[in-house]
Amino acid sequence: MSSFPKPLKMFLVSVTVLPQKEGIDLPRFIQKLANLLADYSTATRVVYKFKVSGESRILSVVQASNIIGLERTIGGLWRLGAVDVECQPIVSYENFARGIKVSDHLTKPNTGGLAKEGLYWLEFDIEYDGKSTDELVTIWRKEAEAVLTSRLKDGTSIELYKAVAQRKVHVFINAADPEQIDMLALQLPLMQENGANVHLKCKALQFLEDYTSRITSESI
Repeated sequence: MSSFPKPLKMFLVSVTVLPQKEGIDLPRFIQKLANLLADYSTATRVVYKFKVSGESRILSVVQASNIIGLERTIGGLWRLGAVDVECQPIVSYENFARGIKVSDHLTKPNTGGLAKEGLYWLEFDIEYDGKSTDELVTIWRKEAEAVLTSRLKDGTSIELYKAVAQRKVHVFINAADPEQIDMLALQLPLMQENGANVHLKCKALQFLEDYTSRITSESI
């Protein structure tokens, strides 16, 4: 894994294949997109690449030391045509948690990774109607401590990112079955203490390389 000079910028890049009148060979088109979503020299590093299950959508987490490298990658995607691209600046959840005074031993960089099986993307959009900003931060600190403690002590397979300047968190997590995700959503401090103000979306994911290698070759 190559090292990057500071400062690093991070982005959540969403690429959706648009419908065409004549139809489209989606697996082949996504293979082309996958080939473009790669490290661009030393300017970008693609941390994760996912295919949203059952949708014509790719999601990737990209680190950039030079924004032009990212722009050239995005330009390559547009040259293929028939895509919609969204690029959202994000920060690591560990850095955000440190900013709201979560203990340093919980906010070290994650040394684990994500497994192929049972992979989900949770998108939390957090409002705080009826609460002060200080009350929201207090609840959020409890939330971060609970999640990061679970990862550290219980080995929970999870990666988290916060959208810059938004009360939105993107969570990538492995679970043995969907019921585990349901239970998690009920038990989190953020849901227990501010659940009426939290909008949660859940999508199933596959690693993009796994999708492209299996979709045209696997017999079912």
